Amino acid sequence: MPFDLEKLAEVVVALIISSSILLVAAAIAWRLAVKPSLRGLFEYRTAHAGGDPVLSRQVAELEEEVRALKDRMAALPEGNPTRPLGADVPWRGTKEKV
Repeated sequence: MPFDLEKLAEVVVALIISSSILLVAAAIAWRLAVKPSLRGLFEYRTAHAGGDPVLSRQVAELEEEVRALKDRMAALPEGNPTRPLGADVPWRGTKEKV
């Protein structure tokens, strides 16, 4: 029984289109239903960090760094809140050839 190439092409195109639509629908459903976020992932990993000493140490270091940055932000003068944090460090230019 010979294959009708036109009918076969129609079936293949229909399969490709339907699978693409299904993939897009699944991606939209995932985003709407689960909404994975960086904050949620961070909270999840923090909650499960008890069994992993390396992760616990890294989380503690990040928390300390955030506290230090918040303290530095609080010390900024109110007149210039957008001043860069490293503005008190003197600028060092490149060495020029004479």
